[in-house]
Amino acid sequence: MRLYFIGGASGSGKTAVMPHLKELLGDDIAVYDFDDIGVPEGADKKWRQESTEKWLQKLLSEGKDACLLGQIVLGEILACPSAKQIGKINFCLLDVNDFERIGRLKKRNTYGADQNMLNWAAWLRMHNQDPQWASHVIQEDAASIMDFTKLSALKSYEEVANVKILDTTDLALHEVAAQLADWVNHTENTEHSQPIPNTGYMLEFNAPNAYNTIDQKLFAFNKLCVPATQKPEVINLNFTIKNGDEVIAGLCADVYIWQILYLSVFFVEENYRHQGLGAILLNKVEEKAKQLGATLSHLDTFDFQAKDFYMKHGYQIFGVLDDCPKGHKRYYMKKVLV
Repeated sequence: MRLYFIGGASGSGKTAVMPHLKELLGDDIAVYDFDDIGVPEGADKKWRQESTEKWLQKLLSEGKDACLLGQIVLGEILACPSAKQIGKINFCLLDVNDFERIGRLKKRNTYGADQNMLNWAAWLRMHNQDPQWASHVIQEDAASIMDFTKLSALKSYEEVANVKILDTTDLALHEVAAQLADWVNHTENTEHSQPIPNTGYMLEFNAPNAYNTIDQKLFAFNKLCVPATQKPEVINLNFTIKNGDEVIAGLCADVYIWQILYLSVFFVEENYRHQGLGAILLNKVEEKAKQLGATLSHLDTFDFQAKDFYMKHGYQIFGVLDDCPKGHKRYYMKKVLV
């Protein structure tokens, strides 16, 4: 389920662009008008915030891709109870210069053609770039359901939202719709994010920095189980051989956490093989690792790579993975460094 939110002050084109956007998105993504929920006379900030939560509940219960346009505020979405079920928020702010905004509102002959609307538009413009900007505007006298803890801790929206600001000043409605449709179809989603039933947890696919986050947590756990015996805890040992400006061979390795050597990437250009370059690199890495206190080295290699080379230099096979890839073997090898 992918959700997209499009907001902006009056006169930015949110309502006018809807039919054009619906036509471009077709049946793949539902398009909703925030005001369809029903706007009572004297609707205020609390009503807007409570209505935002109702919309989130509706969209989540329907479980389909959708785009919601209207008087929605990014920081208020983040503060809603249901926001934790969405994952990363896709938010686009429609904007327009002050002169054009007032001109549009005067043509509509409705409310908002005044300085208060320009002030609101200016605040939204800043709010969508800086989560800390005059946050009292939405936090003071807020609806009781709002929890602004997450918003108050943010220095930027990078980790919690994909934010776009689209200036519609010089764009026709069909051009605005085309840019919005392109944003909807190409925004990176963590699909990409979906709630795990009967829990408050979210399952994310390819979330930003996922590998680094999990790797750091595992690394910390490992040190709790077996304390590190070296500093720094990962020491890179990367050696290359060059012919002029060209790198013709190289070995990249690490001595990690418990003074163990791991050979990661090893390659010699075909035209330079059988000249002893591989042996020079391996000996250099092992020598440096032993100086750092390493007593064990390990690696993995395929049957079409350098198994025999490693065995010639004292490595032993301790594991074999068959059909990796199909019809081949992957060898896991070790060597005691003395």
